[in-house]
Amino acid sequence: MSCEQVKELLSAYLDDALATEERQKVASHLQSCSECRSMLEDFRRFDALLSQLPRIAPDQSLRHKIFSSAEYQQLTGTFGASRRVDEQATRPQRARRDDPSRPRLVAIPGGRHPSSTHETRQMVAQPLPPTPLRQQRRALRVMRVLIAATILLTLGIGSFIALNLWQKQDKSVQSVNGITPPAGIGQAPLPAGIRFVFLRNGALWSAPTDGGSGIARLTPTNITVAQNWAVRPALSGRPAGNMLAYIDLQQGYVHTIRSDGQSDTVIQQPLLKRGILPATVWDTDTGAAILNSLAWSQDGSMLAFVADPQGNNQPGLYIYSQSSGQVSAVSLPIQGKVANPIWSPDGVRLAFEIMYNGKVGILDYNTQNHGVLTIASAVNTPANPSDSVLTLDWSPDVNIPAITWSVGTIGHVHSIRWQRVGVEGATQPLILLQGDYVQAAYNRAGHNNTGSWSVITSQEGQPGDLLTVNLAAGITRLTSGKQINAAQWSPDGKYIAYLDAVSSGVGTLHVVSTITGLDTLVATSVTSDPAPAWSPDSQRIAYSTDMHILISNVQDSKTSQPLKLAGPASALSWSASDPNGLVLATQDGQQGIYLADTQHDTWLQLDKDSVRGPILWTQIP
Repeated sequence: MSCEQVKELLSAYLDDALATEERQKVASHLQSCSECRSMLEDFRRFDALLSQLPRIAPDQSLRHKIFSSAEYQQLTGTFGASRRVDEQATRPQRARRDDPSRPRLVAIPGGRHPSSTHETRQMVAQPLPPTPLRQQRRALRVMRVLIAATILLTLGIGSFIALNLWQKQDKSVQSVNGITPPAGIGQAPLPAGIRFVFLRNGALWSAPTDGGSGIARLTPTNITVAQNWAVRPALSGRPAGNMLAYIDLQQGYVHTIRSDGQSDTVIQQPLLKRGILPATVWDTDTGAAILNSLAWSQDGSMLAFVADPQGNNQPGLYIYSQSSGQVSAVSLPIQGKVANPIWSPDGVRLAFEIMYNGKVGILDYNTQNHGVLTIASAVNTPANPSDSVLTLDWSPDVNIPAITWSVGTIGHVHSIRWQRVGVEGATQPLILLQGDYVQAAYNRAGHNNTGSWSVITSQEGQPGDLLTVNLAAGITRLTSGKQINAAQWSPDGKYIAYLDAVSSGVGTLHVVSTITGLDTLVATSVTSDPAPAWSPDSQRIAYSTDMHILISNVQDSKTSQPLKLAGPASALSWSASDPNGLVLATQDGQQGIYLADTQHDTWLQLDKDSVRGPILWTQIP
């Protein structure tokens, strides 16, 4: 694209209104063109300034002061009009069909000041002599000068206000490495209780379970939140976490914020090199590694993330301490791109993927002794050079830590491996499964809480049957003759829900027991988006069809309970504290967000706008 073409599209690019292909072309051009990047930054700055300008309206007395002033009467030849203006202001005004706030000019020629009210009436009642052409032109020029002066004065005042705002903003920019810290929303802390949080239009919103205090915006208006935000794990004895972490797409910083909407804090570690336009990075591999990196430790004391402050496309690993507010960079034995950090269950170790010299490896960092172990030097092979780590996780045993991972490309899982960490003699990963599979998903609670994988086989490139693979390399076939392309573990690891024979986003819902192998048909015509949602106790599953939202009990899955609230749903999430509470969003018919009581089949509308994407739960102490 040329500069002229890009400049025409910058406004739509900033509003995220371009098609995917066109947006990628603009982003590619911005990476190499400083002039267009500068113009885009101007657009962003002007938007921010305009959004902060106060609404200013002139005082009601201004019109009277202008049109009754001696200077105005002398210029327009309307001596004596001030008295009539005063009289008119005290009279009841007739209703007018036009805008009464617009000034109305009455041109009374002559220039003489009447000596009495009688003379004024006589002068107005008599026919007025025609005004000479020269005098009309002169009055017209005077009016044009007045109008121009008014416009210039207004622009001057606006520029002065904008300059002051810009100077204030520039001072704040210098305090955070060139990034403006967010302004507070100015709302009081949200009341204590369980609430759910969702992302809509680039902002995080919080809603109560009782519908009493209404939905509140958590993040400031000058911030655009990235998709992969994270809630801190729940503390012991609590159903949900009380802190969130998110990335601001416009500024390129990680934020933490309390679940009550207070203490929005910018972590003082830039994600990108200063001077680089964040929008030009997010669509790249480096941007994806950064945006998908937020990871809380199990106790919520630390937050891991990936950043590229040097701008060399080799993002490194950083750890933020919630208690001290300090950020530490993890020193690595090799240089490469870090991605997908994940904490061990005890919060001591951090496994992550690293790409270097055409290889993809797995490293482990110990936060206590700051040691780094190589778990796998290269997961990709000459036979499959494009392979990468698809899923990386830990075994649930905190006494004997172990890492498990799947390798391949999207739709082609080539192997699943497992290796203990910090155990003498454990130098080579154990291959749990090898071949070509469609999907592999890991659950720490599977196979009696020792960890297990669900795997979908491939039949001539098409989805096939469902297997489970435990960390002792035990393989169990659960289905036969299926075409499964979506499988979801229950939280307790005892069941797997899957959709069979999906076509146009609709398939047949089954629930299979990983213990007994019993495969039960639940319903037909079930939508894959949103995916069926398991309740926290793994006893029920909510799902949507084109017409209804239904609840099925795994103990009696042949009978499903349709909710009175009509579907289809765009999001489903079970309550973290109420076993019967289900939050759902709909887009057709009764559009909005609802809190349903599945036991009594009642519901409460919380918002009239819908939402797509994850709904996560928080607790405000």
